[in-house]
Amino acid sequence: MFICPVCGETLIQSEKSFVCRNRHLFDKAKKGYVNLLLGHDGSQHGDTKDMALARFEVMQSGIYAPLKDCAVRTLKKHLHHPAVIADCGCGECYYTAAVQSAFPQAQVLATDISKAALEVANRRDKRILRAVASTYHLPLADASCDAALNIFSPFAAAEYARILKPGGYLLMVIPLENHLWELKQVVYDKPYRNEPKDTALPGYRLCEESECTYYKTLSGARCMAVFDMTPYRIKTAPEDRQKLEHIHALELTFSFKVLLYRKEY
Repeated sequence: MFICPVCGETLIQSEKSFVCRNRHLFDKAKKGYVNLLLGHDGSQHGDTKDMALARFEVMQSGIYAPLKDCAVRTLKKHLHHPAVIADCGCGECYYTAAVQSAFPQAQVLATDISKAALEVANRRDKRILRAVASTYHLPLADASCDAALNIFSPFAAAEYARILKPGGYLLMVIPLENHLWELKQVVYDKPYRNEPKDTALPGYRLCEESECTYYKTLSGARCMAVFDMTPYRIKTAPEDRQKLEHIHALELTFSFKVLLYRKEY
């Protein structure tokens, strides 16, 4: 279901490669993914291997399981037939694998700009087709997907609109006001709550929205791991982040809004 990033023709999968009719060839990595990132210069993009492994361990601990279950439950209410589902900005495929399990007859495609994340994702469901690619230049044909996932990843509005079929679904997750508020209070002298976001999307009808809020008491080390999974990690001064090293345990608020949209045209 991937298309050639050079000419846009459909890529045919073999045991070791993907090739289009114009003979543009892309080899599969040993970990099962294919690199379709145009202009790739060999440098690291997105999560490093250490970051991807740390994220994998946090997800395996079950901290985000309530959100995973809510997202899958929401999608299952509306998507009932064998489908093509794309997770754009999939990371190490925690949510992707849950969707594949919930929709065993679906073709689930996963893209991420991080090669390291897709290497770690090889530990999850092997049915998922994985490709290194930018969310702003997806190797997917126009109107080829019945559903797309946008879970803590960049929202490239034009690309999502392009790849979704008319009537296709977009599942989006956004953090709510008090998400990880306790961590912010430890790290920052003047913490700010997340600002409410306008949920209207031009060209889409909001089918369902639900709040997923829960609380977990985590060790100091696990708090640090959760913090490092967020964008705060790269925006925070090292001396502020180090404040987390003095925590023994902390109850954290996890709070999200799960939104399901349907493309109108």
